[in-house]
Amino acid sequence: MKYFFLNTLLFITLIAIGIHSQAQVYRDRIGFDLESIANIDIGWMTIRKHTEAPKGKQLGNRTYSAKQIGYSQKFVEWMQQSYLPKGCLGDATYYQNYIPKFSPTNSLLGNAINTHAHALPLMYGAQTKIYMFLKKDAQGKFVPQNNLGDYWHIEANQLQYISNPVSFISSPEEYYFILPDYSSHSNGYNADDKAASNLMGFANHKNITGYKHFYIPHSQYIVIITKNNEALPFEKINIGEFFTEAEKQFPEWQKVTPVSAENYAKAQKNLARLKEKYKSKWNNIAEMKLSKTQITLQTFVNATEGYDDIFDTKDIYGKEGNYTSFPILKVKKTTKELCKTNQPQWLVIRWTMSMPNQPYNIHLHESILNNFNFDYVYNFFFDPEKIKNQTYKPLRFPSYKEVAVVTDASEASKKNNADKNVFFFEDFSTTVVGKIPIGWKSKLGSAGSSSVITNLDGLDGNWAVVADYTVTPGEMKKPLPQNFTLSYDVVVAQNFTWGAKQLHFKLAKETSPGTAESFLDLGIRPGYDGRDGDVSLETKFPSPPGYSNGSNTFVAPGFSNNKKNNRITVTIKKKEEMLQVLIDNTKTAEYEKAIPAAHLFNALSFYSYNPGANDKYYISNIKITKN
Repeated sequence: MKYFFLNTLLFITLIAIGIHSQAQVYRDRIGFDLESIANIDIGWMTIRKHTEAPKGKQLGNRTYSAKQIGYSQKFVEWMQQSYLPKGCLGDATYYQNYIPKFSPTNSLLGNAINTHAHALPLMYGAQTKIYMFLKKDAQGKFVPQNNLGDYWHIEANQLQYISNPVSFISSPEEYYFILPDYSSHSNGYNADDKAASNLMGFANHKNITGYKHFYIPHSQYIVIITKNNEALPFEKINIGEFFTEAEKQFPEWQKVTPVSAENYAKAQKNLARLKEKYKSKWNNIAEMKLSKTQITLQTFVNATEGYDDIFDTKDIYGKEGNYTSFPILKVKKTTKELCKTNQPQWLVIRWTMSMPNQPYNIHLHESILNNFNFDYVYNFFFDPEKIKNQTYKPLRFPSYKEVAVVTDASEASKKNNADKNVFFFEDFSTTVVGKIPIGWKSKLGSAGSSSVITNLDGLDGNWAVVADYTVTPGEMKKPLPQNFTLSYDVVVAQNFTWGAKQLHFKLAKETSPGTAESFLDLGIRPGYDGRDGDVSLETKFPSPPGYSNGSNTFVAPGFSNNKKNNRITVTIKKKEEMLQVLIDNTKTAEYEKAIPAAHLFNALSFYSYNPGANDKYYISNIKITKN
C-alpha cells in the first residue's frame, strides 16, 4: 500500500507544478483533452505469450519454483485476455517479492519495513500498469509521457500491500498487521467512500459475491479468494501478546530511533501503566484504529495518564465506538510454511483508481468486474477437476460493446416533438431504467458514478439522477431560440439532507466546449420539515455593458424535504432583455434588463456535487418552447 500512496503523492505534485513535453501531449494535467483519446482502444505495449517452460529462481533467501513462476505467467495472460486498455496504455509483467538482506540497524526504514518483509509469506504474482499520461513518438505511436499509472495485480499469498503493519511489535520472525476492511463497519465509510465502495455495484457484484472483497478508501479495490471461501488464515492476537511483544521491541527501537534517557524511562513507565490498566482485559482481542498503527517509542513517551492510548476508540466527547477499529492479526505459522509450496494459500486480485472520474479508470474497473473470470481462477487452484482440460476464457471478451436499447417514446414525448413551437423536449422515456440517458452525456463524479435513469415510487415516468456529476444533452439543436420559455421538473426524496449542495442548471454561450463567455446559473435545493427551499442565481453578461452580472438569492416556495417525493417545476423565461424565474407558478425573480436581446445560448447542463445516497436530484420533462 505504501508504494501507492507515494505514487499518488508524486502524481499530485507533478500535476501541481505542471507537466510539459515537446512531443504531442494527450494528457498533461487533469481535465486536459481527455475526450480526445477516452474512447480509443490504445491497448498493450506488448502481448505476452510465454512459450518456453518456466524456470525456478532464487531471490535473496527465497526460492521460487518453476510452477510458481508459471502461475505468475498465467496471471499475465489472463489479464491480457480479459482487458483491453482504452484511453490509456497497458503493460503487463510478472514478479516475486525480493527481500533484501536484513540489517536491524539500518534506519527506521530498515526496522519498520525491511523487518516486516522478512516475516512476510512467499508471494508471487503479476501486474498490469496502465499509463494515463501519454504522448506520441516520432512514428506516431502512443508512448508513456512519464512513469505515473494505475495498477491491476493478481498475486498469490499477497499480504504487504493489502494491510497496514503494526510496526512497533513486528520483527523478522513475525509480521503484525491490521486488514482495513471497512465493509463490515457501518461507520467506516464517509459519503464519498461509500459511493466509491459500490462503484458499478462492486459491493454486491454477482461475479465476486462468493469471495471476500472490500474497498480501501483512496487506495484500492480488493478481492481475496481462499479455498472453500473460508476465513483468511490469520490469527487475532490478544492485548497480552501486544504488550509482551512491545516490551521486547523497546531496545530495538531505541537503537534505530533513539529518544533521550529521560524519555526512554518515561516510555517504560507508561508501558507499565498501560499493562496494569489492561490487566483485566489481557485476553481480549487487541483492536486499534487505523491511525494508531504507526506506533513509535515517542507514542509511549506521550502516553501519560489522561491522554488517548493505543486502544482507545473514544471520540472527542469521550464516547466509545464512534471510530472504526480493527483486530491486530498475524499469519498462522502452518500457513506461512504452506505458502512455500506450489499451492497458493490465498489469491489477491486488486486494482487502484487514482482518477475514478476519468473514463480510462472506469473502463479498467468495469472490465475486471465483468470480464475477469474469478470462478475459473478459483477452480484452477482449489477445485481443478471442474475445469479439467479447459483453458481460461474471460466471462466477456474485452472488445464487447454494449448496444443501447431504445424503448418507445411516451405520448408526451411524441406530442411535444411533433409541435413546431417546441424546440426541445426530454422525459427520458426512450431510455431503459438503469442506463445512462440516451442522447445525453454524463461526466463521471469523484467516485466514478454517472447519471442513470430511474423510476420513482409514486411518480409516473422516467427520471435522470443528478448527484456528483454534470449531465448535458448531446443531441439538442444549437443555438437556443432568441426568446424562449424553458422548464424542468425536479424531485428530491424525503429527508434530503438540509444544507446539502444545490442542483445547478446552467445556460451558457460557449466559445469552445466548457469555456463560457456568458451564462446564467440557477441553483436550487429544498428546505426541511416543510420549510421553503432556496434559489441562487448567478449571471455573467459583460458585453455590452449594462446587463446582469453578479449573484443573488431567493426563496423556493413549497420546496422542502418532508414528503415522499418533493417535486417542483422550475421555469425560466427570456423575452428580449427580460429574464423571469418561476418556481411552480410563483414568480421568484424578474430582471427587466438582464440579457442582451439578440443573445443566443448554445449550451445547457445540470450539475450537483452531492455524493450522499439520499441527496440525489431527479430531473425530467425538460422543455424549451419558442416565444
